Amino acid sequence: MQLELPFAVESRGPSDFNAPTQRPPGRLRQVQLSARVISYWFRRARRRSIGIVVDERGLLACAPRWVTIAEVESFIREKERWVLKRLDDLRRRVRAPFTWREGAAFPYLGRPIALARGPAPGVRLVGDRLHIPAIDFDASLRESALGWLKCSALALYRERIAAFAAAMKVSIPEVALTNAASQWGSCVKRCDGGVRVLLHWKLVHFDRRLVDYVIAHELAHLRHMNHSAAFWRVVESAYPDPKSARRELREQEHLIPDL
Repeated sequence: MQLELPFAVESRGPSDFNAPTQRPPGRLRQVQLSARVISYWFRRARRRSIGIVVDERGLLACAPRWVTIAEVESFIREKERWVLKRLDDLRRRVRAPFTWREGAAFPYLGRPIALARGPAPGVRLVGDRLHIPAIDFDASLRESALGWLKCSALALYRERIAAFAAAMKVSIPEVALTNAASQWGSCVKRCDGGVRVLLHWKLVHFDRRLVDYVIAHELAHLRHMNHSAAFWRVVESAYPDPKSARRELREQEHLIPDL
């Protein structure tokens, strides 16, 4: 089971849209939604119904050959509120590229830490400064900082999972980092019967209590591999008010830099 990132939009499968690096597949068209004229990419596909997706490329639509353009745009208008909200959310969440330089700061467990030249070997956090050895600062600043960040994330996740597993009376699973595009975490059963929990390394940007929510969510899947009422009771037994935590993740997503 997976916990989706708050900024994820409707997923697309290989039968709907490929994932080009630049121009989306299909023809560029326009449709009027309320008082706005929205551009969208349209293409024909082997499928039974109309499909629409909003992602960083904009609005994309696909439909079988027997569906008319008028029917496609009527369908888009039916989903007008959803489409406009997704487009506006994406526009607000566009972030400027992170500048890797001395003094630049990014969030770590909910507080900003700044990059600084350090005299000692090894990357280490001292107060609100992440010290990178001076000898590595110019040549491998990004690599050194991200390496430290991911190692710190994995150590924290393992520590918190062990604590929550004991409180929730479940076995401690294998823990690993993920860079998935559409979820904060996932809980999967291995072929050998074991369980593996994957957690996004960028969770470490958030306050520790939001990290704890995602961990409680994934560990609850060791009891229920679904999102039933019983599942949510298990989550709430370890983490009261999970709805607030989920809302905070969504509201704070725009604070995460693109490292």
